[in-house]
Amino acid sequence: MLLQTFARRIRVTRPMLVNDDLGAFTDFAAAIGRRVADFENATAYGLVNLANGDGPTLTTGNAAVFGTGAARANKAGAGSALDLGGLATGRAAIMRQKTLDGLPIAIGSSMRLLVGPNQELAARQLTVSVAATQTPNANVFAGFVQPLVEPLIQNNRWYLFSDPLSAPVYVYGYLNGAEGPQVTTGPVSGVDGVEVSVIFDFGVGAIDWRGAWFNPGT
Repeated sequence: MLLQTFARRIRVTRPMLVNDDLGAFTDFAAAIGRRVADFENATAYGLVNLANGDGPTLTTGNAAVFGTGAARANKAGAGSALDLGGLATGRAAIMRQKTLDGLPIAIGSSMRLLVGPNQELAARQLTVSVAATQTPNANVFAGFVQPLVEPLIQNNRWYLFSDPLSAPVYVYGYLNGAEGPQVTTGPVSGVDGVEVSVIFDFGVGAIDWRGAWFNPGT
């Protein structure tokens, strides 16, 4: 589990407020929320992007989340384009995974296709509904594979994740009792104004490998 702390402090003096022609301080709470969300995102995808996309090392098996060996079998042997065949290969690989007691995992009816900007067009084309008049032209993955485009996913990498409620891979959390940013204000010594402090703790980690598939792309 990777725990990161976000902490910022800003002094807002009366002259700053008086001269705030653009209203930079009038929506301060919303700005804090956006910045904290960006911090959460960067922390989470920093973990996902470790080891060229293979992710962090899991305690179980002492190996990265994604690998081609028999102990993982959740990564393409070679990077390939994001296409119908690749998507089918990833889904089949997840369906072949077993629980610790040897049963097939329940991947759920919906899956997420995680890509970066380079693969957005391919991801949306593969998952959009089409009005086909012939079976070969139907989009078989439309409706239950949802594209998720994240700018922090690098290069042409793409991931397929099962329903996180069925087979979680990455999890996140907060300090107990501090699930949101803690904001405090106080006077500034010798100055007519206030000092605003923001502190926020966010943790993210990988707990399993069975519910996902990784292709480095090409």
